[in-house]
Amino acid sequence: MPTPPRGVHELIAHLIETPTDRGLIRTSPDVLFDRFDVPADVRETLRGGGRDDLHRLGIHPNLVIKWLIWSGRPTMPFFPIDYYFARR
Repeated sequence: MPTPPRGVHELIAHLIETPTDRGLIRTSPDVLFDRFDVPADVRETLRGGGRDDLHRLGIHPNLVIKWLIWSGRPTMPFFPIDYYFARR
């Protein structure tokens, strides 16, 4: 796995410890990115990338899932529950 971008693991660790800052992910992510010196070329992926995009950056899988949940994005491809029942 590649080395994670500067500041990303520290940022997510901060959000684990400080849940009141999690809302900034949706409202003002640059405040967090600036505070933790996250490189500019990584920010767009953090704003809109999926699970695999974040993993390719070298972000630990557990932290990827937390980031996606707090960002309001899906953590895995969606399929309707009736798909399961229709195949039985």
